Amino acid sequence: MILGQKIAIPSVDKCHQIPAYYALPDHEPKGVIVVIPEIFGLNSGIRWRVDRWAKAGYFAIAADLFWKIAPEVELDPDLPEEMQQAMLYYQKLENEAALATVEAAIQYARSKQPDCKIATVGYCLGGFLSFILAARKKVDAAVCYYGVDIDQHISEIKADHPPLLLHFGDHDNFVSEQAIKTIRSAFAEQKQALLYVYPEAGHGFATEKGKRRAEKSAELADQRSLDFIERNL
Repeated sequence: MILGQKIAIPSVDKCHQIPAYYALPDHEPKGVIVVIPEIFGLNSGIRWRVDRWAKAGYFAIAADLFWKIAPEVELDPDLPEEMQQAMLYYQKLENEAALATVEAAIQYARSKQPDCKIATVGYCLGGFLSFILAARKKVDAAVCYYGVDIDQHISEIKADHPPLLLHFGDHDNFVSEQAIKTIRSAFAEQKQALLYVYPEAGHGFATEKGKRRAEKSAELADQRSLDFIERNL
């Protein structure tokens, strides 16, 4: 694997440069993975995930969702003051602006790997954005870890959507049991949508380290994600 590195990518309108982080595999990529961060910037956890996908054989990239608000910020969700800071940034971030940032990463990846299929893998806010991009058919497959507000946008996705994988913890204080029931019901008859709920797992259970991580659930979810990507890219 080529060591991951920070780069700048053009915005969708080509008028700005967006901080990003990417990594390449040692051989021809099997596909492209666009990692969509939580609300904590391109921190070490997101960079670790990008590197991990590159080790698995994929061109992997993540763009800075907060580049207009607090460019290159890196926050730790285990620190209360940094969690509060992240929430303040999140409240200032419009969904369409965040989606445009992810689409810039998709465009950049497509320019570098024009023959590869593309999947998004998102966490929290990133999980929601991954879902919306699947609903708009912007990607070939999408993985959503504990995506917030998906239940409120379930009508946006149609029966012919790309393959979709959703992970939730049953102790998530940002995604209610009723929200998960709504999502499960919507996809009950759809073979291209998979939904898993992990017992005793809370929001952020698949984080690479820290207080939120639920080891067994994280390992199982990550293996399911890898298997899903291998099948669909």
